[in-house]
Amino acid sequence: MHENYEDILSRIDEPPKWYDQNGTPRYGDFVPHSCPNIYSSQVGLFKIACQYCHQHFTIEMHSGLFDSRQYCPPSKWHYGDPPTHDCVGDTMNCDDLAVIEFWVKNTELIWRRAKEFEVRIDDDEE
Repeated sequence: MHENYEDILSRIDEPPKWYDQNGTPRYGDFVPHSCPNIYSSQVGLFKIACQYCHQHFTIEMHSGLFDSRQYCPPSKWHYGDPPTHDCVGDTMNCDDLAVIEFWVKNTELIWRRAKEFEVRIDDDEE
């Protein structure tokens, strides 16, 4: 279960645009270098849903140099519990719906969008 970040959410009237891999609400537009791990070599923006109430969330996930995620397609990555949203589903695994954006960092530390990995994962996506 992720932190609820009430100290942030209670002060901002608009909903977050996306959440990072730690469940932290983010309000700016997603860009790959906003990943919370500067050593990450792959980063993606994903759509998930709460297993219980089916609320959709846009979340970020990333892989690092020695991360096992680096060796599997992003459509197989899994976020775990959805961001906290005052629902029983806060403690349940999420449903994976889509890879919205996917980025890869090259050896010169330049991000390249890898659209070939941007796919729908679950047929129940709305």
